[in-house]
Amino acid sequence: MVAVMFMSVALVALLCVLAYTLAIYALPFFVGLAAAQFAWQTGSGLVGAGFVGLFSAGVAFGILAVLFETIRSPVIRLILALVFAAPAAVAGYALVYGITKEAVPSEIW
Repeated sequence: MVAVMFMSVALVALLCVLAYTLAIYALPFFVGLAAAQFAWQTGSGLVGAGFVGLFSAGVAFGILAVLFETIRSPVIRLILALVFAAPAAVAGYALVYGITKEAVPSEIW
């Protein structure tokens, strides 16, 4: 029983690390996914759409990271932080919803 409790604490810690990583890379991931879907629908193929998605995600992350480091105005930095936080909030909600949906049986509700 004690081993199960330790395993659950370790799992919660692992999920916290996953959620933090998801929060950092959510906006570039969504930008890359949208670009890859657009490239796929225009007929670039699977490999081409993958390259377009990876490139656009990297560019989005690079541009936003450079902007956040170079801009000194607190209001603009707050707006930029909110741009990063909005997709992270959506991804975090989906993560928690998915975990709780699997953890709690529907017969209880």
